[in-house]
This record gives sequence, structure tokens and C-alpha cells, in this order.
Amino acid sequence: MARCSRAWGEVSVAAVLPGADLLPHNGSCDGNPASVTPRVFLSYSHDSEAHRAWVRLLAERLLEGGVEVTLDQWDLPFGADVVRFMELGIRDADRVLMVCTANYVAKAEERKGGAGYEGMIITGHVARATDTIKFAPIVRDHAGEPLVPAFLGQRKWLDFRDDGLFDERLEELLRELHGAPRYPKPPLGRNPFAGSELEAGAKDQESPSPTPGPSRGSRETAGHRQEAGVQQGAKGAAASAAEGTPAPVSAQPAMPAPSITTTAGAPPVSTSSVAANPPPLALRPLTVPTASLRREAGRWQVDRYEVRVDAGDVDLGEGERLGLIQIPAGDFPMGSPANEPERSASEGPKHRVRLDGFLLGQTPVTQAQWGVVARWPKLELDLKPDPSRFKGARRPVEDVSWDQAMEFCRRLSQRTGFLFTLPSEAQWEYACRAGTTTPFAFGDTITPELANYDATSSYADGPEGRCRQQTTDVASFPANGWGLHDMHGNVWEWCLDTWYGSYEGAPTDGSPWLMGTDSSKVLRGGSWFYDPGICRSAYRNNFLPDYAFNAVGFRVVCLPQGPSLNT
Repeated sequence: MARCSRAWGEVSVAAVLPGADLLPHNGSCDGNPASVTPRVFLSYSHDSEAHRAWVRLLAERLLEGGVEVTLDQWDLPFGADVVRFMELGIRDADRVLMVCTANYVAKAEERKGGAGYEGMIITGHVARATDTIKFAPIVRDHAGEPLVPAFLGQRKWLDFRDDGLFDERLEELLRELHGAPRYPKPPLGRNPFAGSELEAGAKDQESPSPTPGPSRGSRETAGHRQEAGVQQGAKGAAASAAEGTPAPVSAQPAMPAPSITTTAGAPPVSTSSVAANPPPLALRPLTVPTASLRREAGRWQVDRYEVRVDAGDVDLGEGERLGLIQIPAGDFPMGSPANEPERSASEGPKHRVRLDGFLLGQTPVTQAQWGVVARWPKLELDLKPDPSRFKGARRPVEDVSWDQAMEFCRRLSQRTGFLFTLPSEAQWEYACRAGTTTPFAFGDTITPELANYDATSSYADGPEGRCRQQTTDVASFPANGWGLHDMHGNVWEWCLDTWYGSYEGAPTDGSPWLMGTDSSKVLRGGSWFYDPGICRSAYRNNFLPDYAFNAVGFRVVCLPQGPSLNT
């Protein structure tokens, strides 16, 4: 898959493709027998001529050891497309060896030069595929902390700082690449107690009906859990969820206009985070441009038309209003079918989810809207009024973390009296699909006329185009069938949920999944920087809640505060 091509100014830092293969932990770096020649792409920063010579020496020794190496000093002629060289080299490599020096780490952490872009790209891949071993850090000439960039996470690294141990470290690296460990794991033996009287006695003592413990998907009512998310943040929400019990799901034909009044059985809204007794949010009919794709005479045609939706807005002050769209109650098949092109395992199993209605931001939060709320009094976190890299009042705010997005929601709730938080993952996908079951809300593929993504590659047999290399103003493209703009591309959008690698045991009532041990949070929608397959309705990603970069934003959900959501 292609990446958004940018003139990075450094030959030396690798750009990592989102579709890089996951490598099985079977001793062979490419999943083939060890007799197959492993292929390596060397990524490094041009710190000095001495460092370039050291990298070249490493490449020469790897070649001597039967490893095919792609190195810019050998394989990139003058006049060649640097980014294309990196894309093809990494796509074809079994392993990407990342030579980490102090200069490399500093640039990556400060997002400067090629290393900064590499950090943004790799984070998007490794955070969602923690089992990949394709990207391997090598520490060289670095005495400080951190030894490797944060986007590489807690990956095992190889220490090449001591030149006196070069040959020993090289052998260790070659063994890894050839799938020939120094100390192979012995085979599993047989159970010495199988068929013994001891085993039989143990079975006799087993309880016939053990008491089941809480399952991974156990939860309290969806409204309680999602309200807890905005009142307490993720940690408090997870704690309150552990005390609840499942409640039956009951779909309603329409959602009442939000008001702060609570009913019997619904959780109280904290007066410290939400103002009391706001007037009901008035909804009005709104005509929105939308589109769909159809195949005609071997080409994709865009049909443009309008839909009428119910919409409202909240006055933020300073001339800014936050637009909301009423999402109808209903149910849908969440996830993707096994035959959907570019599907990942985390998108299954496909399962039916039923939701009550809610209000969702018509667009991602803009920089102007963010700036207003950021200037309101702090509740838990300070917010920078202007964190975005790509400036523009109507562009989506980006470079904001999950933690910061939640602070935005808390301030918004307190000031307006309505209960705002991040959408659950189920709410997000339900709203994105807008009643469709195709890979995109517009149809079986997507075109550059309909969204901001890296169109230098296509999805299925869709058309190609260009990469805009930045965010665009919100609502620059047609909305989906429910009046929501930018659900595909532009910026990733945070969801309230904790990350799980599959939907096994997932809630079926639209509630956020807050339990579990993984601290990462869910992202949906893709961005300007990613190819179309990453922008599908079903595609899932995740990052740590304190991480931010310039392809990540969010939109808000406003929950009903009459009858509790999904009860």
C-alpha cells in the first residue's frame, strides 16, 4: 500500500507502509523456511560521515552473512525519487532495521525532519499490530534516555553501542534474521500424569458447577458507562463499570431532545462537571449534500443529491457554534465480512448491535471550536489553544490526545449543561455507515472527490488521485447519508473505548467497552495521511491515551439525559 509522499529532506529515515505484513513468530523473519534469503531495509539518520560508514559496514557484514540489504548508499542513484525508494524498499523487506542514535531519537520525538514523519507513520502501524516483528530497533552511539523513539514502544532492541562487541551482536542479529536461534526452544513433552490415578482423583474433586466470574464484556447500562466516561475519565468509568449489571436493550423509535433532567434508575450527573437545568436542545430540519458511487461502463460515477436530517447546535461563544446531528435509533451488523478487501482480524467477529438514538458532531471539532473551549477554566488538564500543525479555523483540530479530548468534553459538559463525551466505538461505526453495509458509506470504494485521504493508491478497483498532504476544512466533501461529514479520512477520531484486538465478548447495546488491561484507546476513520483501505467504515486502530500527532482529532457525542442511553 502506498503512503502519502512528502519531500522529507532526509534520505535516511524510513517511511513505513500501513499494509506491512505481520510476521509470524516461527523463527523465520518472513514466515518461510530459513533457507529463503531474508530481506532487510536499513533506516538511519545521516548524523556524520563516520556514522554513514558504520551503517555501510553493518550492511556489508549482513550481506556476507546471507542477508539481502537495501541501503540508500548503494541503491539510491542521483535523481531518483527518495520517498518512492523508501516505500518500495520497506514494502519488499522482511525486516526494517532502525539504527537509533541520539540525533535520530531527538528528531523523532520533536517531530522534525524525516524521523518526525517516520514516527507518525510507524505509530499508526505498530500501535494496532502489537504482534508485528517487522520493525527492529538497533541502538548505536547513544548514552541518554530514551534509547529508542516512543513510537517504537517497548520493543526489544539490540545494543550495538560497544564496538568491541560488534561481532557478537552481529551474530545475534544474523541468527534472528535467519531464524536460527542459539538456544532453540525444546519441543513440548507429554503430560507425565496423563491417565494416572492422581489425575482421576483431581477430577473427582472438581466442582460440578463453578461460579462464573465477570466476563471481559461484562458491563452496566450503556448510558451509565458512557456518562461515567465524561464525569470521571477513562479510569473512573472503568471502575464504575465493574459495579454494574447488564440491562436489557430496548430500541426506541426516536431520541428525546437532550435535557439535564435525570430519571429514576439513571445515574446522577455530577454537578462538578455539568451545569444544572439547561433548556432542551432545539432540533431543526437541515438539508445536507451527500453522494453515492455507482459503476457504469467500467467507471465509477459519483451521484450527488441532498438529504434532510434533524440538526441542532450549541453556542460556544466567540461566534462559534457546535453543530450536532440526530442519529436515529436502530441496529446494524458491526465489523466487516471475511471477504471484504484489506480486512484485518480485529474487525471481527461480525456481530449485531442495537442502539438508541444520540446526537453526534456533524464534523470533527474545528480549531476555532477547540480554541474557545481551551480558554475556558481548567477542570483536570491544561489545553493548548492552538495545538494543530495545519492551521485554519475551519480545519479539524489535530495533534490532540485522548486525554485532552476528554478534558474538552468535560469543559463542554460543565459549561453547556448537556452531557458530552467521546462516542463509543459502536456509535461511531453505526453513524459512519449510516445504514450501509459496504466498505464505505458512499459504496464499495471511495474517490478523492469524496474524502481527504492518500489517493496515490486505490481501494479495490477504485480510482487513484493525489495526496493532499494536509488536513482540509471540515465539510469540504459530501456528508454521508445521515448528514455527517469527514467520517472517512481527514483526521483519525478518538472513541471512548479501551482497545481489544477482536470483538469477542463485545457489548451489543452500543455502550463503550471500558474494561480490560490494555491502556490504548480506539481510533476510527483514517486520515489525510493514510490510504483508502485504512479509511473504511470497519477499520480499527488504537493509540495510548496521552499520544497525539497531526493526523488525529475527534468529534463529540451528546447523550440523552432524559431516559438513560440504551436502558
